[in-house]
Amino acid sequence: MGIEYLSGIKPGAKIDLSQFTNKPKIPSPETYLPELNIRLENLAKRLNAQHGDFLEINGQIKMSGNDEESSRALIDAKETLWAQDSGKTKELMLADREKNPANIAEISTTLLFDKVLREEFIIVRASTYDDYENGADQLIIDKKTGAVICGLDDAILGSSAKDDGEKKKLKIDKKMQSGGAKIKYGATINEAGSLERKNLNHIPIFYFNLEKSEMNNILKSLTTDNQELTKDEMLVYGKLINSLLEQAAEYKNDESLHLELRNNLQNFTPSLNKMQNYIQPKI
Repeated sequence: MGIEYLSGIKPGAKIDLSQFTNKPKIPSPETYLPELNIRLENLAKRLNAQHGDFLEINGQIKMSGNDEESSRALIDAKETLWAQDSGKTKELMLADREKNPANIAEISTTLLFDKVLREEFIIVRASTYDDYENGADQLIIDKKTGAVICGLDDAILGSSAKDDGEKKKLKIDKKMQSGGAKIKYGATINEAGSLERKNLNHIPIFYFNLEKSEMNNILKSLTTDNQELTKDEMLVYGKLINSLLEQAAEYKNDESLHLELRNNLQNFTPSLNKMQNYIQPKI
């Protein structure tokens, strides 16, 4: 069998590369990081204006109280150790962590949920202490009831997140079976409708699978001033909420879970239903 050449191309002839259409290059996630940080700062300013000096400019809950000094010491010790293990300065190590696609995915889901749910929910990032010590990324707080779910843990990235999702499912299941999430620097809503600092225990924790292609689809829209939800944003939101509902259903009747964890999960059920109502079927 002879060698088959591209249509219109003669062997030995000079090839005009201009005839081939180049696919547009997709920006790397870290390209959007400066604008994402501006969006997080706007989120923090808005919530701080409503509830007091509660959040850092990156949307994380501020550490406050008698244990703040010891918490910061622990954070410093961990970061110093991680920097030594990586062979980098602490500053460079932290900069690399910030540019990590998993961190950008966490920011993206925070901004997406805030964009969809801000009228009825408060979405904040967990404190650095609770990130490092308790594996918590975010808190979703129902404005009406004060019910809280934790975490959403680290978003999973990859061309296919199936295998990593199974590992994450096992990790979350282990946490749920051991009593749920503990949040040292947590928050809830008080009777006056304001955020109130509160140590939280036995909080339901869930994970999400977010593939690279899905994150790329929403990064551009999340970093614009478009107040309307885009089709891509609603598709990703719908997938994430459906995943959350499926996980909640798995644990709903699990009598092996700690009683307080089961009660907290039950208390958040009406909130889950409200979150589901935001999924647009005609997209």
